[in-house]
Amino acid sequence: MIMNSYASDADGPVRPENLSSGAISIETSRLSLNALRDTDLDDLMAVFCGRSSARMTHTVPHPFKREDAERLLANMMAKPYAYWAIRREDERLIGVISLTRATCGKTPDMHHFGPNLGIFVAPEHQGHGLAVEAIDALLRWVKKRKLHQIIHAAHFADNDKAAQALIQADFLYTGRRTQEASTARGGEHLALHMIRIL
Repeated sequence: MIMNSYASDADGPVRPENLSSGAISIETSRLSLNALRDTDLDDLMAVFCGRSSARMTHTVPHPFKREDAERLLANMMAKPYAYWAIRREDERLIGVISLTRATCGKTPDMHHFGPNLGIFVAPEHQGHGLAVEAIDALLRWVKKRKLHQIIHAAHFADNDKAAQALIQADFLYTGRRTQEASTARGGEHLALHMIRIL
């Protein structure tokens, strides 16, 4: 999925009332979704360091340097209910999932019906259904608290893995197509938009 990874002031967290930062951990049979930590830096670099990963984001550069990772981690940590760590049983970070108000597309008013979902899992952990498991866990949490009814996502047209994961996570194509920028690949490229109704 296309993740606008450098969090901006427009990225409003989905924050439940009366809970402090880092208080929530969403558990599945294989994963925990919780707050990012300073100690996640090396693992975060592993998620985005590959060219194939960076190419699927708006803003992650390639090569992805340590200072890039430090800035990215600090920005994400500042919005703990917008950006969540995806962890395995050993508490190591294997990916990031986001749910933000940031929009994907040159005409953002077209999907103000709900927040934008982004997710990346480190390459060595792909192909095991972990992205779908993380998406389902986070959106069940959102639905239970009646925070949103519709979730938006988008992926570059050449990102077959993202397409498969989103379809398995019950997202549907809207028919909307936009040209989206990617720092790592340069220029603009076709993106396909999807929604999931909770």
